[in-house]
Amino acid sequence: MQILAGALAIVVVICVCLLLFFRSLADERARAAEAEVRRLKALLEDVKEVAWTNRDIAPELATIVIDTIRVAERSHRPELPD
Repeated sequence: MQILAGALAIVVVICVCLLLFFRSLADERARAAEAEVRRLKALLEDVKEVAWTNRDIAPELATIVIDTIRVAERSHRPELPD
């Protein structure tokens, strides 16, 4: 009976360790995804700034780039409840 209880305790410890390990992997992936989102948002801001500061070179293209980014940002922004 003691062997069975010891084996059960070992299995429980292994399960808890595995659960914590996979949870930490999920947390790390979430942090990496958030960092990537921040990087891409900064890149979009840079593209908008470049298009705006160089609009005299190609005004039609600058307008298209800025408007396309703004429309995409608005369409992906969640609506706040009233």
